[in-house]
Formats: sequence, structure tokens, C-alpha cells
Amino acid sequence: MDKIIRHSFELGVSDAQMVSVEKISIEAHLVKLCEEPRCNGYGQSASCPPNVMKPDRFREHLRQYESALVFKFDVPPEMLLRDDRREINKVIHETAAGIETFARNRGYKNSEGLAAGSCKRLFCDKHEKCNILSNAGDCRFPNLARPSMSGLGINFFELAKVLGWQISKITRDSHPDDIPMGLMAGMVLIG
Repeated sequence: MDKIIRHSFELGVSDAQMVSVEKISIEAHLVKLCEEPRCNGYGQSASCPPNVMKPDRFREHLRQYESALVFKFDVPPEMLLRDDRREINKVIHETAAGIETFARNRGYKNSEGLAAGSCKRLFCDKHEKCNILSNAGDCRFPNLARPSMSGLGINFFELAKVLGWQISKITRDSHPDDIPMGLMAGMVLIG
């Protein structure tokens, strides 16, 4: 596990910690936030609602794991308030995929990365439809695209408290000077 954590830092994360999956709070009402107010990624890819596991199913899925590596990038709040914040989300997907691959290559064959934001908007924005949803073929970016944590119902604010990470809710109405530091995060279920 220490090698996986070290590898995370080699990928540039600000922090990475192992946590028992029992500490991951799954809440169905959080998935509703993808639907209303409708996220522009909703229904656009196989990695976002309503096309991912429902929270009850994901809770069951977690039982096959004992731990997860949770990582974060500290990000200036003003970056999270701009339209180009998708580039940060892309880094989260890439990092989760990189850690997942590293863990699988170290014998944790069932490791599974989770990320932030819609993969459709990040990797296939120039394509009209997700290949999987349109039955046109396999995912165009299977080595990068990962399911959305919020789309599975993960309460990341609660998880950040468990990890001792300061986190602020940032909305379009937030002012960057009122927020000491933003963060973007992902996780890899280790198994």
C-alpha cells in the first residue's frame, strides 16, 4: 500500500491517504443533485447517472473492498470558478486511472478508479454521443474515463472530514477571496 501512496505523490497529488471503505458515506440524495438542477453531464455517458450503479448497488459493490486510496489536488479557488475547470477534472480522471493501473500491476487486480465530473464533457465533448450509450462501440477512452464519485452517491464532504482535509463548498456565487483553498479529488478502490 505504501508503494501505491508513493506513486500517487509521483503523479503530483497534494495528498493521498488510505481509508477503510467503511468510512465512505454513500447517500442517495446526492445523486439527485446530478438530476436537479440538471448537471450538463447527466445522461451523457456511461460513467454518470442515470447510467452508473445506483447508491444501494454501489454500497453492495463496496463490500468487496477493504480500503480505498483517496487523493486530492489543492487548487486555487478562482480556478474552480472558471469555465476551464474541466482541465482540473481531466487531471483527476487521469490520476485515478494511473493509480488504478499501478495498483493492478502490483497485484490488486480488482482496483477501480473513481473521479470527478462527466467523462463525456472531458474526453468526448467533440463527439455527439457516448459510444457506449449509443451502442456504437466501446468507450473511446477506457484508459482515462472513470465513474463519477458524486454520481455514485459518495459524500465527499464527509470523507474529507474523516481524512482531516479542509474543504469548502464552492458555487458559481462564491468569491475566491472567501475560500482559503479549493480541492479536487478522486479515489481508487483497492482490491
